[in-house]
Amino acid sequence: MNRLTIILIAILPLLFASCMDTREELEIRKDGAGTLVVKTDLSKMLEMMKSFAGPEDLQKQGLDKAIDTTMLMKDYVDTAKTVSAENKKLLRDGKVHLIMNVKEGIGKFDLLLPFSSTSQLQDLYASLSNSTGGLKNMLSGMDKGKQMGGGDASAGDNANDNSMPQITSVYDIKVKDGLYSRKVNMDRYQQFKQVMKLDELKQMSGMLGKMNYTLSVKLPGAIKKISNSKAVLSDDKKTVTLNADLMETFEHPELLALEIEY
Repeated sequence: MNRLTIILIAILPLLFASCMDTREELEIRKDGAGTLVVKTDLSKMLEMMKSFAGPEDLQKQGLDKAIDTTMLMKDYVDTAKTVSAENKKLLRDGKVHLIMNVKEGIGKFDLLLPFSSTSQLQDLYASLSNSTGGLKNMLSGMDKGKQMGGGDASAGDNANDNSMPQITSVYDIKVKDGLYSRKVNMDRYQQFKQVMKLDELKQMSGMLGKMNYTLSVKLPGAIKKISNSKAVLSDDKKTVTLNADLMETFEHPELLALEIEY
């Protein structure tokens, strides 16, 4: 098993718990195509890791050397046994840029996913939020397969998937006819609350410090109306930025709810 796979195994549970500083950047062009970029800052997690792990422990986990690499999703999608054909099509043109230097406390995990239409964007969000069919299942399935010597990683996926859901899973996102809508789905939020252990997360937050979630939405036309009073409009009136404390958002998901008319 190569060093990159070992690193992915080490950090994926934390990445998909959405419990680190995260920036979500969405750009929609006039033809409905665009890009979704999710940038996760691993620096605080790496600093905490250094306080618990010595040089020998880091070496065993393959974390003793700096890494700066770009992974193309198509290199993994075609052989992923845990992802449907529909989700493979959504994810295969994406890429991941990973920077890690534990000694220097520097870590970044940037995910870029292009889409060709607003309907595909909505499917993409649904895939990312789906613990059994999206990006998480593809990467974790890849790692499981390599750990088992290349066997079929699809067996028992749900039983082995013990990571926490993403905060994005509680929102219904729709883009249509000059409207961007990000609303809380209360049924999914109740499921989210049942799985999340907020007291434990608050303890982690105490060690890592304040964690933020920033949402940036760039639209093809001038923005006419914004529902969230905390959102900031750019000078050209085409980009909205919304920032919220992540722990507060876990308890009050409406902090990242947003409706934009443009």
